Amino acid sequence: MGTTIVISQIFILAVVVLIGVIAAKFRALTPDSKDMLSKVIFNISLPLMLFTNFLKLDATPRLLVNSFTVLALSFSVILFMLLASWISSRLYRIPDPEKSVFQVHSMFGNTIFLGFPLIRALYGEEGLLYASMFQLISTILMWTIGVIVLTRGNGVSWKKSLLKVLNPNTIAIITGLFFFVFSIKLPEILIKPLSELGSANTWLSMLYVGAMLSFTNVRGLLSKKSHYLVSINRLIFIPAIFISLFWILNNIIGLTPDKLVSSVVILEASMPCMVTVVIMAKEMGADDKQAVGNVFVSTIFSILTLPLVVMAIERIL
Repeated sequence: MGTTIVISQIFILAVVVLIGVIAAKFRALTPDSKDMLSKVIFNISLPLMLFTNFLKLDATPRLLVNSFTVLALSFSVILFMLLASWISSRLYRIPDPEKSVFQVHSMFGNTIFLGFPLIRALYGEEGLLYASMFQLISTILMWTIGVIVLTRGNGVSWKKSLLKVLNPNTIAIITGLFFFVFSIKLPEILIKPLSELGSANTWLSMLYVGAMLSFTNVRGLLSKKSHYLVSINRLIFIPAIFISLFWILNNIIGLTPDKLVSSVVILEASMPCMVTVVIMAKEMGADDKQAVGNVFVSTIFSILTLPLVVMAIERIL
């Protein structure tokens, strides 16, 4: 894919983010309506987009093999990022009050609000299918390992953590995967409204990101070293490491994952810090202001790094 196409797709999404910023500045979007928009995305448009995307693809042997390859790769990639976050938090000498949020944000990126729209724009429905597989593993690990790292003995029960895994999006992915594997089709009169509503997710997500950036208090966010360090981890080190690893697998060892599979996994691992961690941190007694700063700084820098990551993937892999 040409450099011009990559940059233009990111520019299109950035325009909608800017509209969200302007809407928030003129109070067309308020903090309350932003939170309501998040609920609409998380509970309606995103699950419908995920579910109907499975119905648009036929379960060929190649797609099935690739889907399960993505599941295995995603699990390995996120656990590697956990190890990298543990090592880097010590190398960077991150203070203990900030360490848990630093480690969780090094593991989990904004794969839903930014990753899905970008991957759908770049790689189409098949790319979104693989991104859904990555998100399924990410959700499971986020509400298990992520909760453990954030709480560090704050008394959050395993039952409460595991219940969070079962949400409209994981239900949509699992149900859609079932329909996909067994080639179950719904009538077009039902698919069309569900699909159309799900397709609005891209634009709603970008509006939400814009509103979130607008309502963020920039003062004080740009002064903490850890915001920049976690951004370096997510946006530079992690993609560089995985692009190198996949190149080695392909050219030296001879294990060659499908290029679209490796492209999606690397790009999902290169997203800026996850928005949901802000809410998790607040609920579980961690530093939610630290989480907001991580999201703000990494999202701004990702506008520069994501085109470079996509171009590197295209030229190296």
